[in-house]
Parts: sequence; C-alpha cells; structure tokens
Amino acid sequence: MHTEADFDVVFVKLLPRLQSRTAQLVGDRHLGEELVQEVYVRLKSSSTRQRGLLEHPNPYAYALTATMNLARSRWRAERRWVVREHVDAGVWQGAAEGDEFVAGLLRQLTGKEASALLLVDLADRTLEDAARLLGVHKGTVQRNRVRALAKLRAVLVRDHQTSR
Repeated sequence: MHTEADFDVVFVKLLPRLQSRTAQLVGDRHLGEELVQEVYVRLKSSSTRQRGLLEHPNPYAYALTATMNLARSRWRAERRWVVREHVDAGVWQGAAEGDEFVAGLLRQLTGKEASALLLVDLADRTLEDAARLLGVHKGTVQRNRVRALAKLRAVLVRDHQTSR
C-alpha cells in the first residue's frame, strides 16, 4: 500500500525534469511551472491518481502526459473565449446606443454562448463554420446558441415586465 508520502517523494524526484521539459514544450518557464504545480494538485487529489503515478512503469511519462493534457485543455479553452474577450474588452466602446444594448446582453452570457450567438446570428456564419472556428462540434455550437437565446429571451421578458 502506498502512502501520500510515497507520492510526494516520487513527484519531487520528477519535478526538475518535468518542469524543464514542460517549459520547453509550452515555451514559457512560468507557465510550465504553473502547469506542473496544477498537475501535482490534481494527481494528489485522489488515491486512484496517486496510485496511477506510483504504479506506472514510467512515472515521469505519466506525469508529463498529465501535464501536456492540462496544457492542451487550457489552450482549447482559451481559443474558445476569444470572441467573448472582444465584447468584454470594449470593442463596443463608442458604438451607438443599440450596439451598447446588444453588448450588455452579450455580457450576461458565458463565453461559449456569446461566441455561438455572435458567429451564427450576428456574423451570419453557418453552424459548421462556427464549429470550425471555435474548434468544437457543430452540435456544441447549436446547444450553446440555444442556451444563449433562452437566456436572452428570459432577460428581455423580465426587463419588459419590470418596465410596465
């Protein structure tokens, strides 16, 4: 039976090599260290993950794979938030009153919902185009768009009822 102390000993031995290789792969030493630290927390969070590292024939490969999976997940998530960042960054500054109203509505959506709505309904893209641009499946874009429309409908109905 392995203990948490066993996990810590193994991980500490892997740490310098893991941080160095991660920094090389992501191109940033600080990001590499951050990713390795987050992987440590994730692996330590459950006894199954701890055993996975300790019982793996090559613990370094196990930890590096977990680190690269995390880096890939972050990269994908960041790619999907680009459209929402434009709204939050004030692309709409100096816009007409109607555009400010639309921007205010979009800020109430998640990044995924806003991205789907902007691309499909405002930029007149097809679901397939939006999915390709966002790096997701067409059904994901449609689901996020439907959620966005439902949220906006609820906001507009609520605002209409309170203005009476």
